Amino acid sequence: MKQSRPPLVRIQFIDQQLKENRYPNCSSVAGYFEVSTKSIQRDIEYMRDVLHAPIAYDQKLRGYFYETPGWGFLPAAIWEQAEAEALMATKKVLAQYQGTPYYDEVCRALDKVRQYLPENSAADEFFKVYSIEQSTALAVEPRTFATLETAIRSRLKITMTYRASWNQEVTERTVHPYTLRYSPVRETWYLIGFCELRNDIRTFALGRIRTISRTSKRFAVQDGFSLDTYLDKTFEQVHENELQTVSIRFTPYQAQWIREHRWHPTQSVAEHENGGLTLTMKVGALEAIRRWIMRYGSEAEVLEPQELREMIKYELATMGMMYEDVRAVKLESLSLF
Repeated sequence: MKQSRPPLVRIQFIDQQLKENRYPNCSSVAGYFEVSTKSIQRDIEYMRDVLHAPIAYDQKLRGYFYETPGWGFLPAAIWEQAEAEALMATKKVLAQYQGTPYYDEVCRALDKVRQYLPENSAADEFFKVYSIEQSTALAVEPRTFATLETAIRSRLKITMTYRASWNQEVTERTVHPYTLRYSPVRETWYLIGFCELRNDIRTFALGRIRTISRTSKRFAVQDGFSLDTYLDKTFEQVHENELQTVSIRFTPYQAQWIREHRWHPTQSVAEHENGGLTLTMKVGALEAIRRWIMRYGSEAEVLEPQELREMIKYELATMGMMYEDVRAVKLESLSLF
């Protein structure tokens, strides 16, 4: 029976023969695999020159042997220490993909590779240098991912019940699923697709999907739809078709962190002499912008549009009234004696 195999299999066979001190040579190995002796010679040269295997030839026994006892061909022989440790830490880095169809498969593959890593390549050593924060988002049901992946690949409509974030209303929807997208800012997976209920393309947080099922009805992606164009009109996963020019002035203190991120594909930055800056971008979703700006308190001021300034003013006035009431209640409850 023909024993021809890929080069890696031949190298593993040669390695085993060398470790067992069988003194293999090109002719014997070539005969076993039914290949040319030149192929085996190239395999041995690769082991010696690239993998740095300590292979030598014994003229008397007319075969090869390992000059260094205990050396063996394993993936560990071609992994550097830092690479091995980084690979062992990969499972932690992949935590945000837990629940996706490929997460378990990737983890199993990593576990198999780890069997062949150097014994002294411990993940503990890696984490003495690097600290990788785990995602705090709730895991999405694997069934949800599997259903959506199949529907996206097969262009099949899905039906689902979905809880909206702004009013907590639960609605039944038929959606044409276009793509799955992970937001590292929100630590959340989203579905982008056409919603028949709203007759528009929408973004859905997978964590707010209550029930989901795949139908047998096919759909076609809308003519002219571009994911990049859609995302240009999106801010923190909130989308609006109408774009507006938004300008925010940041104080010198806050500007140092604003410079460190790219907040939107359309953004531009104007530097000020005092160290502050003005961030300008063309986006819709003013409500999402309002929530984002409120994080920075008095370190950020909306310059335009006026509609957004009014939204911020209203929010601040409402907050002022709320805290004024709390203070008054506390004062009235204080004992005078």
